[in-house]
Amino acid sequence: MQTGIFDENASHQVGHCSCATPIREQGINEGDEDKQQIMNQSHMRRSTKNHSFMSNLSNRYGSRPNLCANVWTRMSLGLIIIFSMSVMYYSSAAEAAGLELGVTAQKAWETVLSKADSQTKLSLQRAYENVGNWTTQEQTWEQKIKTIHAANSKELEQLRVGIRQIDDAKIAGLTEKVKQTEARYESLFALYSSVNRQLDAAKAIKNKEWSAAIRTQADTLKPVVQLAREDIRFKKKELAEARKRKSTEVKRLRTLLVGADPVKKQIQTGKKQASLSKERYSNALQQFKQSTKLGQSSRVLSSLNSLSAVAEKWAGSKQHIYTLEQKVSATYAKVSQELTKRPK
Repeated sequence: MQTGIFDENASHQVGHCSCATPIREQGINEGDEDKQQIMNQSHMRRSTKNHSFMSNLSNRYGSRPNLCANVWTRMSLGLIIIFSMSVMYYSSAAEAAGLELGVTAQKAWETVLSKADSQTKLSLQRAYENVGNWTTQEQTWEQKIKTIHAANSKELEQLRVGIRQIDDAKIAGLTEKVKQTEARYESLFALYSSVNRQLDAAKAIKNKEWSAAIRTQADTLKPVVQLAREDIRFKKKELAEARKRKSTEVKRLRTLLVGADPVKKQIQTGKKQASLSKERYSNALQQFKQSTKLGQSSRVLSSLNSLSAVAEKWAGSKQHIYTLEQKVSATYAKVSQELTKRPK
């Protein structure tokens, strides 16, 4: 009985366990499927968000491949522009540093360069550039000389006018005062002259009563007339002193202005020297062209060095002239300052 009961319980437990096992496995499987489904849904959400973010990014900035292409395109264009500008700069610099040769002389020069060894070619090119640099400086100084000389000429004319017109307004005012004063006392002087003539007439006829009456009138007018004459004399004295001051000031300022004349003589001498240097440069240039025709690089280099030395002296003579023109400007500036600080 007990054995049967135990067997039945055992079979029941075994059955229960066997039934629970599929249920447990089914629950586990169902749990795994739920987790998998949740993970799939989460992955889909992330994918959707990533897709929407990339779409927004693409709509706002464009697609990444196109952005990279645009960047590379712009960089390439920038490099091309920079390269083109550098080529233009160095080509223009080379042209500025070179000499103005004719077609034949240029070909002869290029032939000499092509046949020379690397060291000689470098020396030739440097000497050639030196000549070009000096001639460029000469042209620069020449332009500066023209500008400052024109300014000095204009300033000189203005200073001369200013000196000539010193105190003109003051003198004109004093002159007008003299005229007005004389006109104001004209009737008084006429009356006094008339009274004196009458007094002379009374004396002539020996009329004592008339003479006494006229004398009284003349004595009354005499101090008034003296004051009037003194007033006119004072006004004329003021005018004369003003004219004298003007004459003295004009002489002083013109003396300052003439102080630039010795420098102007130096400028004329400097121009003669510059003209001589230009002539020497032309001769040296012809010698250089002739040496290129012979084709000997050593002689060409020697002629280039000589040409460079002459061009340097030519540019130096122009610089000296410009310095002298600056001295003239300084003199004119001093005179202008003297005119400006004068009382109006």
